Amino acid sequence: MKLTALLLLCLTPLVAGGACTGDGGTCETVFSSVTCTEVGGNEESCLHATGTCENVCERANVAGYDSPCLCTKEFQGCTGAECDYEVSCGGTIDCADFDNAVHCSVSKGCKWDPSADPTDTVEASIFTVDDYMTYLVNQGVSNEEDFLVSSSPQSMALQFIAVDDGLDLGVPNGDLDTTEGYEFITRYALAVLYYATLGPRQWSFELNFLQATPVCSWYSVLQYADSSTEVRGVVCSRNATSNPTALYLTNQNARGSLPAELGFITSLVVIDLDNNRIAGPIPESYQNLSNLTNFFAQGNRLNGTFPAWILGLPNIKNINFSTNYLTGTVPVTAGDSQSLVGLAIDNNLLTGSIQDTFDTSVRVGMTDLEQFYIENNLFTGALGPNFMKDLTTLQYLDISDNDFTGSVEAHLFELSQLLVLDMHDNGFDTLPTEFPENNNLTLLALQKCSFSSQPIPPSISNLGGLKHLDLSQNALTGEIPSSIGMTNLTYLFLAQNDFVANPIPSWIDDLTSLQELSLKSTQRTGTIPSFLGDLSDLVILDLDDNDLVGTIPHSLGNLGELHILLLNRNNLVSVIPDTFTSLSSLRLLYLDANELIQGDLDVLFCSNPDFEDKPVIVASCDVCDLASSECCAVCCQGTSECNTGFHVPDLDPIWQLGYNRVHFTFGREDFLDKDRVP
Repeated sequence: MKLTALLLLCLTPLVAGGACTGDGGTCETVFSSVTCTEVGGNEESCLHATGTCENVCERANVAGYDSPCLCTKEFQGCTGAECDYEVSCGGTIDCADFDNAVHCSVSKGCKWDPSADPTDTVEASIFTVDDYMTYLVNQGVSNEEDFLVSSSPQSMALQFIAVDDGLDLGVPNGDLDTTEGYEFITRYALAVLYYATLGPRQWSFELNFLQATPVCSWYSVLQYADSSTEVRGVVCSRNATSNPTALYLTNQNARGSLPAELGFITSLVVIDLDNNRIAGPIPESYQNLSNLTNFFAQGNRLNGTFPAWILGLPNIKNINFSTNYLTGTVPVTAGDSQSLVGLAIDNNLLTGSIQDTFDTSVRVGMTDLEQFYIENNLFTGALGPNFMKDLTTLQYLDISDNDFTGSVEAHLFELSQLLVLDMHDNGFDTLPTEFPENNNLTLLALQKCSFSSQPIPPSISNLGGLKHLDLSQNALTGEIPSSIGMTNLTYLFLAQNDFVANPIPSWIDDLTSLQELSLKSTQRTGTIPSFLGDLSDLVILDLDDNDLVGTIPHSLGNLGELHILLLNRNNLVSVIPDTFTSLSSLRLLYLDANELIQGDLDVLFCSNPDFEDKPVIVASCDVCDLASSECCAVCCQGTSECNTGFHVPDLDPIWQLGYNRVHFTFGREDFLDKDRVP
């Protein structure tokens, strides 16, 4: 039991009988008094009048104190509120309600016994702060130097559990592996976490942390406007009081750093710290968390080297450290993980080759791997002929935005469960000469690689399940093959390649599910085909920078879902069709750098009541009057191009200059919670 009230030894001569006694003893106090009465409350108090209020009181030298905290105070004729003060070692002497009186508080468990000998003492079993600290240090939970600074998370947690905690846990008799010891350490470690992540000042919600209740009640259920709910805080198994299984602190505005003490809560199965501002390394003590299956900490400021040991945890299934500042390499032993299902370490500063790490001809693990995200790092080298080979459970593979080189390995297209393969923005220089048949793959992103002077292999039609295909910015040559016209496609980007000059392919008319089409800078000639107006699901149509001639077909006015229409940098001579008044979803229209575009933009768009949100328009100054038009953003003189794209990042949906997608979804089954597009 910790000290909850001031224990005093009054050193003036005894006048009357009576003393404080206890059941088992929790205090050592002798009173000098003329009268003494019992005062109610959880902590019994004894009052004595001194007449002159002259007294010197010293903290009793109580058993259990290695270095007794001495509190001395001399009363010189004090009365009333003048006697109120707090002493440095804790507790309060209060005589505000009693003239010429001193209020001596007695620890829990003591009571006034008028028949007791006032010279008797009761042996104490209370604990000092030093006792708590000694236990924590001896158990290896915290270091002694952690307590040297009073403002450290460890010192504040020690103050909480030894002095302020209403639950009043004593120093355990057993080690960490006892029920009493584990309950104590868990409470202390969570208190350290609270202070280490600046809980008192920064947390979005208090989550009932540091309440005088078991730690399993340190949580809140948040309800949102759409009636959905979220549990945030400490979660335990049903009917448990002290063995946390999950810690949910996502979006909690937590800052500071992760304390090593959390690694002693070995019952934890899930740690979710997503989307905070926690910095510093991941403590090595967390390798003690042998029951941990899920560790999520994306969107923080974690730094230091990637913790190699985490992939060796016996039960680990999902790791998400996306969007941090982790450095170093991924250890070769990562490929031996037997339980890993999902690994997301994208958007960090990781380096080195991964060829040996994930060479399945050598490594023996990853047999359950489903999701693998390492995009936007600094990885280098070739993948090799056995990279992720024969992983029959793999569904999502994203290695984009690195510095990989060599070939796109054909065996990756043989992975039977693979749904997403994103390899864009690397130094790959060779496409497979023959794509194997695979009807499960739905997304293939190979834009911004180095496939110069290569045609698209006709065998790409073997990927019949594709919905998303991006081959843009590669300097590919030859014809745009009809084999690319897979009817499940919703997204087809072929922009900025060196294809043979030809009209827009007629087979596009068969892509009735198409939502996003970019043929920008692909040497398209002839007129804009009217069948494009039949693709009723189109959200973006990008025909920028080609050699298209003629007029804008009226049928494009049928595209009620169209958000972005880019017809700029062509040779069009046209009046803007009246049917465009029906394009009420339009957000961006580029018409600049054509031969001649005419039309009343105010009538069509800017003053049109059907447009709840006015589109951003760039056109020649002849039709785009910046002074009078509500939706003209830029006007260009004559047939020149002048759009710098400065306003594009403000658009919704989110696109970057060049209209490469910023985010895309992998579907609801992506439990690692990748960024999504509305």
